[in-house]
Amino acid sequence: MTLNRKDAPKSFIPIFIIWIFLCNVAAIILAVVWWLQFPETFLFDATISMVIIIGINVLSIILLYPMFGMDPIRPFLKGALIWYVVISIIYIILWAWIFLIPGTIQLMGDLWFHWKRKKLIGE
Repeated sequence: MTLNRKDAPKSFIPIFIIWIFLCNVAAIILAVVWWLQFPETFLFDATISMVIIIGINVLSIILLYPMFGMDPIRPFLKGALIWYVVISIIYIILWAWIFLIPGTIQLMGDLWFHWKRKKLIGE
């Protein structure tokens, strides 16, 4: 069974999109603040590390926009888990441990979306 957009509660998609958007914006702000306050904590050049972190989060925001047109609402948990693992590895390589926090919060949003979707379609 699939979940069509018209069958989903009105707040379902907006809550998820706002959650992910805010997680990415928080990570971008954190990257700039961390770069200004603690540049020596990055393993590599702090400016390059900051640009990489900002790029990852901007890409994550851009990848949200197909969500607006998804009908039926398809599961994407496998892709979300792969994305989380890849960006976590990048953050660990950059020695940017603090950025795992917004990434984990974003993953919790992905898990909520998946759980709520399954609950709505009765799987």
